[in-house]
Amino acid sequence: MSLEGYAGVVIAYEPVWAIGTGHNATPEQAEEAHEFIRATLKKLYNQRVADTTAILYGGSVTDVNAPELMSCPNVDGALVGGASLKPEQFAAIARAAGAAHNLRT
Repeated sequence: MSLEGYAGVVIAYEPVWAIGTGHNATPEQAEEAHEFIRATLKKLYNQRVADTTAILYGGSVTDVNAPELMSCPNVDGALVGGASLKPEQFAAIARAAGAAHNLRT
């Protein structure tokens, strides 16, 4: 893919062991995986692509674990499964993502 083709690309990461299990990665595990993905993008393309590609974490994201997950420097957002069907929980996850974004800018 050309560098121009990367504009707007979003990468989603979910540990295979988290799919449908109700278990999530620790913030440290999520950060390590996302940091690896970002380093790989830099190696394959360049620093700009690595810095501007959004990398989302999926894997049993809840209103309880979202604040810590979203505070990881390389976690740019979340793929929300079952919690998206619960308005109060989804709103709390969105607030956590917004708060993390505000800290970075």
